Amino acid sequence: MIKLRFPSLFLVVFAGLAFSTACNKSDERITTIQGRITEYGTGNPIDGARIYLLCYDGSVFGGSSSTLGDSIVTDANGEFHREYRQEDVCGGAYMIVWKEGYYKRDGLGVTTGVNNVNIALDPEAWLKLVTIPDLGMWLSLGFGGTFRPHSVHANQGTETQIFLGQGGRKALLHWGPFSNPEINFTDSIYMVPHDTTTHTIHY
Repeated sequence: MIKLRFPSLFLVVFAGLAFSTACNKSDERITTIQGRITEYGTGNPIDGARIYLLCYDGSVFGGSSSTLGDSIVTDANGEFHREYRQEDVCGGAYMIVWKEGYYKRDGLGVTTGVNNVNIALDPEAWLKLVTIPDLGMWLSLGFGGTFRPHSVHANQGTETQIFLGQGGRKALLHWGPFSNPEINFTDSIYMVPHDTTTHTIHY
């Protein structure tokens, strides 16, 4: 009886170990970062955009820093895909998406499993505001709206101000005589992506 039980017990233990090993391999936790980066307004894919994987190193005593863990570059279709083992991604991991000529997107958290990152980046654009005091209406102008131009004065002649903004969107510019805020106008200005849009005001 003893000779029969020993091999049976050995087989049970061996089978248990084999099952445990198989489970450990299949239970390995993988973090996947994938998605597509496009341009806001046009929907065109952005190739060469970088997805930075960083590790937040905070401190209970204040102050913090981040360590770059990896970066992924989008292909011609704006797509990217990469997998990481659990030990290769820190607990405080997050992403930043950026390419020159675009506004960066940050604060993108990373979780274990599949992270789908489908983002439309805002293209940079510029507004060139030209004010010309050729109508003799007011001595000065005040402004408000999307941008914060400084006030202009007729005795300074024609003035030019340039502002960086988000392309593919409309910027609102409020303006009127500095001496009488009750008189005001609002211009809606479409910001051409990756270009300079000139807007002229005569007063």
